[in-house]
Amino acid sequence: MSERKRSPWRAMALVSIISSYIVGSVLSGVFIGIWLDNQFDTKPIFLIVSLFTWLFVGGYGVYKVIEPFLGDDG
Repeated sequence: MSERKRSPWRAMALVSIISSYIVGSVLSGVFIGIWLDNQFDTKPIFLIVSLFTWLFVGGYGVYKVIEPFLGDDG
């Protein structure tokens, strides 16, 4: 078995990507939800639905990014 080199730059890039997914999904959910609520005059409904939807999308993106690192070591 060949062991990959553990680079601090690679770890920092991975943390940066994960935080971008989380922050981007939260901001997208909030802004899209507020915009939809203003368009349809339904104050908190679209904000809540959009926020949870985008959090799911961000979580899925994070999972896909870390999936290669979740190999079974057994």
